[in-house]
Amino acid sequence: MSGNKLEVLTTKLRHIPAEQEGVRSWLRLTDCTRLVESEIRYALRDKFDMTLPRFELMSALNRVPEGLTMSELSQWLMVTKGNVTGIAERLSEDGYIERRPTPTDRRSFCVTLTPKGKQLVARMEAEYQRILDQIFDDLGPEDDDALMGILARIKDRIEELRTARDD
Repeated sequence: MSGNKLEVLTTKLRHIPAEQEGVRSWLRLTDCTRLVESEIRYALRDKFDMTLPRFELMSALNRVPEGLTMSELSQWLMVTKGNVTGIAERLSEDGYIERRPTPTDRRSFCVTLTPKGKQLVARMEAEYQRILDQIFDDLGPEDDDALMGILARIKDRIEELRTARDD
């Protein structure tokens, strides 16, 4: 984190009253998330001339070699089908993915990586891992376990609140 960004975050957090600990925690979490994502976006753009959404689509396809439909990709990436379609069109034009009609529904497409796409996504995923390792390398096993435990508790609490709300 650059000095200037850290100062802005520290200043923001300092002005939040102690009784608003939830707000302080949320701002810290979102700022950290934004900064990590920013580092990933920079590296993908700088080293591969690739956007994060394009990388995420290719990475999803890399995890499901038999391919995914546009609807499945939309659900996987939690974006609209229109967003996925636009990204897929550009990746197809660049030769990284191929779209074929599905056997059961000619209106639906199954999307897979091409060999060129597989090679690129392997290099991008290695860089992605390197960046995350570099960012989190100050955390020892105890820190990592503590962070995972805290995040799991937050997730569990959100699920409890949703369940209570939906009942």
